[in-house]
Amino acid sequence: MYLDSHKFNFVNHQVRLYREVRILKAIFKNLCPNCKNEIDDERLQCKMPCAVCLPVSVEEYKKLRNELKGYEFYKKIAYELRKLKKLKNYRDILFLEKEVNEVNELFKKILGNEMWSAQRTWARRIIQKKSFSILAPTGVGKTAFAIIISLFLALKRKKIYIVLPTTLLVKQVFEKTLNFMDKAGIDDIVVLAYHSGLKLSEKKSFYEKVKNGNFNIVITTSQFLLRNFEYLSGNHFDLIVVDDVDAVLKSSKSVDKILLLLGFSQEIIDSAYHFIMLKKRIATLLKSKKVIPKEIQAEYRKLSKSISKFLSKNKKNLGCLIVSTATGRPRGLRIKLFRELLGFEVGSRSEFLRNIADLYLNIKEEDLPKHIVDLVKTLGKGGLIFVPVSKGLDYAKFIKDILAKNGIKAAVVHAKEKEAIDEFAEGKVDVLIGVAIYYGLLVRGLDLPHVIRYAIFAGIPHFRFSLDVEEALPSRLLQVSLNIRECIEPEEKVHLDRITSKLRSIFNELSYGEILVLNEAVKTGKKLAGKLGYAQDLSFQLQNILKKLLERENVRTCLASIPMFSLKEIEGKLYVQIPDAMTYLQASGRTSRLFAGGLSRGVSIVLVDDERLFNGLVKQTKWYNDEIEWQNLEEMDIKKIIQKVDEDRNKIRLLMEGKLQMEIKDLVKTALVIVESPSKAKTIASFFGRPSRRKVGRQLVYEVTHGNYILNITASKGHVFDLVTEEGYYGVKKLNGRFIPVYTTIKRCKKCNTQFTDQEKCPVCKSEEYVDQFDVINSLIELAKEADYIFLATDPDTEGEKIAWDLYVALSPYTRNISRIEFHEVTRKAFSKALSTPRAIDDNYVNAQIVRRIEDRWIGFALSKKLWDAFGKRWLSAGRVQSPVLGWIIQRYREARQSRTTVFIVKIYDDITFVFDNIRLNSYKPREIVKKIKDAKLKIEEVEYSIEEVQPYPPFSTDSMLREASRLLKLGVDQIMRLAQDLFETGLITYHRTDSIRVSSIGQRVAESYIREELDHDLFVPREWSREGAHECIRPTRPISREKLIDLINQGLLVVTKPLTRNHLLLYDLIFRRFIASQMKPAKVLKQRIQISLLDAKKEHSGYVEIIEPGFTLIYKPFNLVRKLEKGEYEILDVKSKKIVMVPLYSQADIIQLMKEKEIGRPSTYAKIIRTLFDRHYIISSKRGKLIPTKLGISVYEYLRTNFYDFISEERTRIVERIMDGISEGKIDYQISLKEFYEEISKVESA
Repeated sequence: MYLDSHKFNFVNHQVRLYREVRILKAIFKNLCPNCKNEIDDERLQCKMPCAVCLPVSVEEYKKLRNELKGYEFYKKIAYELRKLKKLKNYRDILFLEKEVNEVNELFKKILGNEMWSAQRTWARRIIQKKSFSILAPTGVGKTAFAIIISLFLALKRKKIYIVLPTTLLVKQVFEKTLNFMDKAGIDDIVVLAYHSGLKLSEKKSFYEKVKNGNFNIVITTSQFLLRNFEYLSGNHFDLIVVDDVDAVLKSSKSVDKILLLLGFSQEIIDSAYHFIMLKKRIATLLKSKKVIPKEIQAEYRKLSKSISKFLSKNKKNLGCLIVSTATGRPRGLRIKLFRELLGFEVGSRSEFLRNIADLYLNIKEEDLPKHIVDLVKTLGKGGLIFVPVSKGLDYAKFIKDILAKNGIKAAVVHAKEKEAIDEFAEGKVDVLIGVAIYYGLLVRGLDLPHVIRYAIFAGIPHFRFSLDVEEALPSRLLQVSLNIRECIEPEEKVHLDRITSKLRSIFNELSYGEILVLNEAVKTGKKLAGKLGYAQDLSFQLQNILKKLLERENVRTCLASIPMFSLKEIEGKLYVQIPDAMTYLQASGRTSRLFAGGLSRGVSIVLVDDERLFNGLVKQTKWYNDEIEWQNLEEMDIKKIIQKVDEDRNKIRLLMEGKLQMEIKDLVKTALVIVESPSKAKTIASFFGRPSRRKVGRQLVYEVTHGNYILNITASKGHVFDLVTEEGYYGVKKLNGRFIPVYTTIKRCKKCNTQFTDQEKCPVCKSEEYVDQFDVINSLIELAKEADYIFLATDPDTEGEKIAWDLYVALSPYTRNISRIEFHEVTRKAFSKALSTPRAIDDNYVNAQIVRRIEDRWIGFALSKKLWDAFGKRWLSAGRVQSPVLGWIIQRYREARQSRTTVFIVKIYDDITFVFDNIRLNSYKPREIVKKIKDAKLKIEEVEYSIEEVQPYPPFSTDSMLREASRLLKLGVDQIMRLAQDLFETGLITYHRTDSIRVSSIGQRVAESYIREELDHDLFVPREWSREGAHECIRPTRPISREKLIDLINQGLLVVTKPLTRNHLLLYDLIFRRFIASQMKPAKVLKQRIQISLLDAKKEHSGYVEIIEPGFTLIYKPFNLVRKLEKGEYEILDVKSKKIVMVPLYSQADIIQLMKEKEIGRPSTYAKIIRTLFDRHYIISSKRGKLIPTKLGISVYEYLRTNFYDFISEERTRIVERIMDGISEGKIDYQISLKEFYEEISKVESA
């Protein structure tokens, strides 16, 4: 055996968060970073190759890792491997680190500092020829990076093309490039730029050099690319950088032109576009549940193969594309060519780095100019003033004149008048005034961190639109539809939603040019055809619906009462004003920029002249950034705040002048976040704007910005590794007295869905078509090479901890910092908190899960083999937990059969029936007793009433949710768990595998919010329910009822990553109501107890007859009311006799309760255990959902009980569960437990 004894000693080496690399735990197949053969976890964590590649002491290299920096350490290992003539894949790791190191040295030479985290990631991608979209805040050095990486590639004789939106930027970037070359001492590369300042002879020379390829770097505007493509077309570019991708995307042809310049042929571009159209057609067919014709399937496969073949064949010759942040939503199908051919999609950034005091001041509208003057006099130079879009440029000029009269130099700036910006930068103008509009010049196009100190908003930034829908364009019609919904009847909502859903769907697919054509046709009435004609028809339908609705007085009154709206009449027309939070965040963000010392401080003051609009702005800004804290200006010391702002401005000026040296703060870091499921990855990414998407191998990755991170979010798709079957003892080797599991990647058969590990074909159906998790690992390794940080965000339980450990080990050779993060609900807030509190992987949890899986494998394989020999059926199985559960079902079945008795069902009212099981037959037949009862009367001899206080039930844990949902929704527990998994992954409920009923303070606030707004605040009674553990109950993540949830989804305000079925909504409703009820007042009810008699039988019945104080029953009523009855005799309407079992069969819900009570199984395995019994045909379900053992199930259980009772008994199973708990708490050595289990299983095998 190649493993040395020294590997089993504890060592004192520390990695991220002081986590110790411990004794060897496992061997992993195919993970050696050099030869791709097997390797132990200790070497992987030390970034070393396997012992066959590098037969040296691990201890020695642990010391080296502390002494050498990343690149130097890799270089040392590569050197040793080269000496042994064994250098293979490690060469690629070294090459990447070497190239990144060279780029970093160039950065230091030019800028005097190392690359920031984001820049390192971008460099790694470009070196690996990966195209991508940059989603990063302004100020993280995108322009500087683009220039330096271009110079780096140019030095290697590559060609680079930088595309910018304006000639002004072309000139600035060209000058900066020359300046950087001078600093780096570069004089042997040619840089060309085309801008409006060139002379005629210079333009001619430019055209000639570009056409002949006599350059290394060329810089132009996007307009030049479109109009002068013939000059560029003869060149092949290794890198194209597109700044402000929106400018380029205004023409769909530009996408083709960029791809041609990167080395793609027109033929493959056309094929890819046809493939996109085909995908769209298939999606439409699937949505309408139609069969996909065979010819379409064949064409799809042919195109897919053709594109893959081209990309594989030309991989080394194709260039790389970087597009800078898309501010709007890229439209049209042609943009999807980037996805098909370059592997990424353009996204939009919604996150803002800001260090701003957000202040407000309540004023009267007529006093607005006076307050602006007072504030500018107090705050001084370096201010931006934003006027609302509804007041426009005229009002901006009015404010300018007022300021001028008060001795303040102000200038109005807009697209056609921007000269004052230079004067403002030079200090000749005190303040600039502009309109608060998202694409406004002052809102987006100004980056003067050393000058801008504060922003004043002369009123709330807002949208305004007329309720005269006859003039409205499609986008405005959709806006009105969204806002009118609260004011119309339910059936009207359904009709409105149907039209808006269709229009929104088609509108989102239209390109910029198509939208202009549609708008013009809607204005003029010109009839369009095709999809534009369909969109036009929908627009007219929507126009007519809205016109009729807005003519109604009650609808207008309702609109006027919506808290976030402001309804105003201007010149006889009604207008609705809605706060524009995005413009506020973007505009105020001009006052706070990233610089070498961190994030500069800024001040933003909103002058509130409309309280309703301001309340809406506060609510919306918190939705985009929940860290914003609004404060009243009158309560703040503005001079103290502005003093801190000025401290940062002075530092920035000194840095720009080279008079100050300071440590660079790496504020924006790049991180890879790995969750378990793709839908959870999609949900998390959706919290932060429209993510950029790209494919790495088969792995879909979402890129977003959040706080000080650029995050790449992807999924492991559950467990990645499992035990092999053909090595050691059922996949576990015994080395030096220790049990070492051997892991390989999990395979899943495409045909029968069987999961297996080390076979080359499916062990069940023998198919050689399967999905291998090795593909996932390879993709994650590629992503790990890019990121500075990795956060393992697998589920918050022992299984999740083991998956995290597997990934930690597998990815360790390729990155420096790996941490574990944990959250119990998929919400923005919970995720953000987890990011800020990373931790080490819990070794005890990992050990517990290792033991659980090994013990499960050993007992399962050993007992299953015995069953195969006894019954001759190789699909039979047995397990530690499933066997006693099967025993319960069999025992109850036998008891039920023996408890059959005759009962009489007596009806006295249509809604009142009594069941008598104590009427003696006395040799009479049941039908004779029925006749006697019909002739008799039922007597109520006693009636008592009492008032009872009924407490609400606690919120759900996994077992109680499964019981209640199974009982009420009539669904199997396995299906309920799948539904709950979907609800968790879409961010609607907290983690659904929990045995806790604890309610956190966050949960209590969710309940309070709903009870206060929808019921009555006096009904709110906060309860924690339990103080044990960090886990929480199953509850909704937001105060949204089922009805509200449906509304939000229909409106497009809440996007869920999986379609919700009726059953999803029913389960959500049950969880929501049970939780809200748990935080409400008890109910007071009137209880009735009655004594009844019939023939010789007496019975007592009780029930609630009236609710006196409803309390929690307003939302969740766990009982039904019965009719009040008086003393006396009652006629009998009907009688039936029936043989029933007095000991009922178990339902799935009953079994879950028993597992919980008897401490067998865990929340994550309850449903799985029952499903296994069904899958093995050991049990079936009756029509009423009761569990019945099959003959096979009884035979298997009797065989196991007779021969192996000690191993499958309830008590032994409970002890095993407690051992697992002891290991996870660090009280029991997991190796000692494995030794005991091994000895136990050996007895089974020898039996």
